Amino acid sequence: MTKKTSHRGNTAISTFQPFNVSIFHRFFRLALVFILITLLSSCIEYREELWLEKDNSGKLVFEIGLPPHISIEDDEISELSIVSLCDTVDGLDVVSHSTYMIEDITWIHVELEFDDILLLNEVENEWFGEIYLMEDKDGNRLLKRFITMSDTINVSSNKFGNMLKYAMLGQYSWIYTMHFPDKLYETNAPIARTDTLTNTAIWEYNLASLINDQKIMTGRYRYQRGFKNYLQNFFKR
Repeated sequence: MTKKTSHRGNTAISTFQPFNVSIFHRFFRLALVFILITLLSSCIEYREELWLEKDNSGKLVFEIGLPPHISIEDDEISELSIVSLCDTVDGLDVVSHSTYMIEDITWIHVELEFDDILLLNEVENEWFGEIYLMEDKDGNRLLKRFITMSDTINVSSNKFGNMLKYAMLGQYSWIYTMHFPDKLYETNAPIARTDTLTNTAIWEYNLASLINDQKIMTGRYRYQRGFKNYLQNFFKR
């Protein structure tokens, strides 16, 4: 705001330039975008592929994508920290791990083997979620998996701030691919992403939809005891 004063005799004339509200709003929104990008400190993308065996053991390969502004050395999400989380659980074995970059996104790649899929519940992260296994009277099994992501990105309580946050997060996805050990009867995965020939189902959620909204993945499959289960039951007699 500027003030110009001219003197004509004893008369002073003051001219004020009005504050440009539209420019202020524009800078405010740009600043909000910058703050949002800066605060996006958790993983923005997650890809997982899981192979489940008849005895509930299996293999899990997952990748975590981190935004370009994060320093891997300084951030709590790093290759070392993720491997440590998995290695602290008995029955989980990290086979390999690596870090690479594609288009400014840093990807952490981890491959692990598990003695029992329920051991994944003991790993403290939001990506694995909570896994439950149930068996019906006909010997079929139902696997349920609950994924919940807490909203740690608090930018603004106004409508524009929320719209901006969800619009930006909506471009990122968490993808889960699961290979069941036997005939896959039923799943809540999209039909186009369910293959009953290979007993594979794929779930994909954009990051915005995961915030404070629990997702449930289900798969019902035929359960036939493997040779390992037979030996375990035999020696229990």
